[in-house]
Amino acid sequence: MAECWIYEAFHAASKDEAEDVLLYIGISDSPSDRMTQHARDKWWWHLVDRLAWSKLSSRESAKSVESGLIESRRPLFNKQENTATAGQTLMNCLRLVKDGFIHCPLCHSACKYSEVSWTPKSLCTVDIGEDDLAFCFEVWLSCGRNHAPLEWCQLIPVRVLSECRTKMPEKVLVELWHQADANGEVGDDIPDLRPPTLAEMFSVQHDCHANQTARLEVVS
Repeated sequence: MAECWIYEAFHAASKDEAEDVLLYIGISDSPSDRMTQHARDKWWWHLVDRLAWSKLSSRESAKSVESGLIESRRPLFNKQENTATAGQTLMNCLRLVKDGFIHCPLCHSACKYSEVSWTPKSLCTVDIGEDDLAFCFEVWLSCGRNHAPLEWCQLIPVRVLSECRTKMPEKVLVELWHQADANGEVGDDIPDLRPPTLAEMFSVQHDCHANQTARLEVVS
């Protein structure tokens, strides 16, 4: 029997991700031809930073292993046998561009975005009078590097996936959004989006300093 290869395509981890993002799992009898084909017809191929290869004794065994890996690891852009929902796929796509949006309103110049925690929460429809901003990601950000922890909510339009590094085609984005909406993964219950005021931020910073001073006094 002819040997067959399993390949895994990864996107390099962002600053606060422990592991690279798994984009795709596939098999091929001719790896070089398969990579050329992907570069030509996969819109997301520019996101691939590294490939991992495994050689198996036959195409049948490779296909069996591939199916199990796709089901258990849910790569971002596999469609067949992938158990990830459309909403989960959109959320995972956001992970690929999130470094461009992380920013702390109090210490962003000092922390250089590296200490901000990013937590995507949901997909939502927001009536703010602008059609292009109606479909959004709800994201919670927090930072505690140079001050007591702050947390705030930010809405990011889903169209950033078309305009930023992913360059997701609008057709793909709209299709995923409608699938997520049909699955009940899109809500309209949005939390208070008011960012912390300067007074609140400096109050938090003052309270943090006071607590540190009090602890020092107790120790001494």
